[in-house]
Amino acid sequence: MALCNLSLDGEWELRGSGPRPLPELAARVPGNIELDLVRAEILPDPYDSDHMERFRPYEFFDWEYGREFDLPPDFPEAELVFEGIDGMAEVFLNGCSAGKAGNAFMPHRFAVEGLLRRGERNRIAVRLRSPINAARNRILDHACFAHAMSYENLFLRKPAHEYGWDIAPRLLLGGLWKSVSLVEIPRHAMLCCYFDTLERTTPEEAWLAFSWSFRTDLPEWDRFELEIDGRCGDSGFRHRERIWFTSGTTVIRVPDPKLWNPAGYGDPSLYEVTIVIRNAGEELIRATRVIGIRRVKLVYDETPGSLQFRFEINGTPVMVKGTNHVPADALHSRDAERLPRILEMVKELGCNMIRVWGGGVYEPAQFYDFCDRNGILVWQDFMMACAGYPMTPDFLEQIRSECEWAVRELRQHPSLVLWAGDNEVDMKAAQVGDGRRQENYRLTREVIPQVLARLDPGRPYLPSSPYFSPEIWSRGMRPGNEQSNCPEQHIWGTRDYCRAPFYSGNGAAFVSETGFHGAPAAESIKKFISAERLWPWRDNPEWEAHSTMVPSRIELMFRQIREFFGFEPDNLDDFVAASQLCQAEALKFFIERVRARKWEKSGIIWWNLIDCWPQFSDAVVDYYFKPKLAFDYIRCVQKPLAVILDEPESWGHRVIVTNDTLQPHAGTIAICDLESGDVLWNGSFRVGANANATAGVFEHPVGRERLLLVEWRGGEASGRGFRLTGQPPHDFARYRNLLPELLRQIN
Repeated sequence: MALCNLSLDGEWELRGSGPRPLPELAARVPGNIELDLVRAEILPDPYDSDHMERFRPYEFFDWEYGREFDLPPDFPEAELVFEGIDGMAEVFLNGCSAGKAGNAFMPHRFAVEGLLRRGERNRIAVRLRSPINAARNRILDHACFAHAMSYENLFLRKPAHEYGWDIAPRLLLGGLWKSVSLVEIPRHAMLCCYFDTLERTTPEEAWLAFSWSFRTDLPEWDRFELEIDGRCGDSGFRHRERIWFTSGTTVIRVPDPKLWNPAGYGDPSLYEVTIVIRNAGEELIRATRVIGIRRVKLVYDETPGSLQFRFEINGTPVMVKGTNHVPADALHSRDAERLPRILEMVKELGCNMIRVWGGGVYEPAQFYDFCDRNGILVWQDFMMACAGYPMTPDFLEQIRSECEWAVRELRQHPSLVLWAGDNEVDMKAAQVGDGRRQENYRLTREVIPQVLARLDPGRPYLPSSPYFSPEIWSRGMRPGNEQSNCPEQHIWGTRDYCRAPFYSGNGAAFVSETGFHGAPAAESIKKFISAERLWPWRDNPEWEAHSTMVPSRIELMFRQIREFFGFEPDNLDDFVAASQLCQAEALKFFIERVRARKWEKSGIIWWNLIDCWPQFSDAVVDYYFKPKLAFDYIRCVQKPLAVILDEPESWGHRVIVTNDTLQPHAGTIAICDLESGDVLWNGSFRVGANANATAGVFEHPVGRERLLLVEWRGGEASGRGFRLTGQPPHDFARYRNLLPELLRQIN
C-alpha cells in the first residue's frame, strides 16, 4: 500500500532581514533565494553581465520561508521531510520549533506529531541564518587552510563552489533546494538493507551478503519470515529463512549469475529484487531493490618506477575513459531539469566513468540509476575540496553523520566503484608546506574509513585525490609538481603548448583531472556578455566576471592561441574558433597519450563535460548545452577501438591500435592527406582483446604540417580518426577551412 504523502512544494512567502529593508517576496520550493530575488526584480540575473557581484550584500541577511497548508482530518501519523535545506536552519510548525538543520548535502526529517493540527490550517516556517553571520565567530584552527574567498566554507556544510570557485560564481544565499513533504510513518518499515557481492563470486556462481534492519510496532513475535526473490532476464534466485530479530545478515547463493559489467566490457546486468517480511503469514513489509552483481578491485602501487592505479571489474582490467562531473547548475534547485541531458552526453561521448567532484553535491538517485543501466562507473568524492577542514569534535561528528547517510544512500549502486575522501586536500596541504603532513588528518584517515568499515567494507577507498601516503610524504616533494610520486594525479600545469613535455611526459599511472580552456560559441557569449562589452576583451569587467575568479584566464587563452597558431585574434569569431581548436587538439592529445600507453597508464578522467553557469572554462559543453569542438574530437578518440599516431620519433609515428573491447580484432589501416586525398600509408593490424598493438611506423617529416585522416577497417570495429602533424605555429586559416570536411569524415 502506498504511503500518504502531502507535498509542500510550490508557492511560499520569503522574508529577508538584514542591513536594508526588503519587501516580502513570493518564493518557489524547490528553489534558491537568488532566483526569488530575480523574479521579484530586486536583483538582475546573476548569470548575466557582471551582476553576480550585486548579490554580495544579501549574504548578510537572514531569511524566513513560510506557507500555510490544510491537513485532512484523517491524515495518518507523519513526519516532516526536507530533502535539501541549504543553510543553517530552524524549522517551526504552528509557531513551535520542530528542530534544526545545518547540512545542505543530506535530507532532514522532523518528528512533528505533537505539532500538527488535523482538519485545520497549519503554518510552517523555515528560518535560515546568514552564512556569514553563522560562521563569523568560529575560531580557526592553525592547521586549517582554504581559498581566500572560502574560509566560511570550513565551518558550514554547504557546497564548496558556492563561495566562489574557478568554475562557479559566488552565490551562497541557499534556500530550500529540494522537495518538502509530510510523509506517513508506517507501522512497519524497512530501515535499510544492502546486497553486497562477496569476493568468492565467479561467472558460474555468485555469493551475496544481505544485511537488513526493519522497524515494527508489534509488541511481540515468535519468528519472522524473510523472503527474497531476484530476477534478471532468465536468471534468478530465491531465498527463504526464518529470522529471530529485526536486524540480521545472511548469505545468498546465485547460480549462473548475470554479472554487471562496465560499458564495453559486457552487459550492465541488473536484478530486480523483492524483499518481503512476514509474521505468522501476514505480510508486514515489501521492499524492492535494483542490484548489480559484480566484484571491484583497485590495483594500487606507489613504488617508484612501477606506479599502478587500475580498476578491475569481475577480474578484468578496465581502461577508463571518463569525465569529471561538476554541479549541473550553480543554483542547485535547477539540477534535476538539467541532469538528463548531461547524462545522455556522457553516454554519447563513450565515457565509461564519471567522477563526482567533491566541491559540489551528492547527486540524486536518477544520476546513479542512469550509470547503473548504462555501465558507467562512478568515482564518488565525499564533499570536501581544496581546504584543510577543522578537526574539532563537533565537525568530526558532522562529517561522520553525513558520510553515514551518503554511504547508505549510494552503496547499492553497482556503478559506484570508488569512494574518495576529498578533492585535492592532500595536494593543497603539500603546496602549503610547513610540514603539514596528512597522516593525522582525522577526517579522511579515521572518520570516513570507520564509516566505510561498518557500512561498505568491500568497496575501494582513496583517502584523497590525489593521495599522499606517508611513504609519498617521506620521499619529499618536488616544488611545482608535488604529486609526481603519486600513482593517480591531477595534470594541471602552466597550460602552454598542449603537447609540451609536461603533458607528453607525465608519469601518472592514472589521470583523474586534466583539461584545457576553450571559449563558448559566439552565440552563447552573446547571451551573458552585454552587446557593448562583447569586444575588445582587454580591461573588460564582464569578461573578467565570467572568467570566474581567475581574471588571468582570458589572457592565458589568448596566449594559448598565440602558441598554437602564432597570432592573436582581433575579433570574437576568430577568438572562438581558434580557442576551440586549441582545446579540442589538447583534449584529444591527452586522451591519446593515455590510451597509447595502456597498461602503463590505465585511465583518464578529463575536466570537464559542462559548465554550471555561463563562463570561459575548460568544459567541452557550455552552460546552454552548446557543444564546443572538443566534443566531436573526444567522441572520435574515445571509440572502443581506435588507431593513434604516436608522437614523432626516429623519423616517424608509430601506428598504435588500442582495443578496449573483450574481443580481438584484425583489419587494415589507411592514412591519407585530408586536403589532397593522397594515400600516404597502408598497413594491416591484429590486436588482442583489451590490449594494444603496433601496426607499423608511418614515416613523416617532423616539421611537415598536414591534417591526416586515419581510417581502419575491421568489421564492426571500423572507424576513422585524424592527426595534425607539424610544429607550432600551425596555419589557422588552413585548419579552419579543412574543419568542415574533417568533421564530416569522423562523425
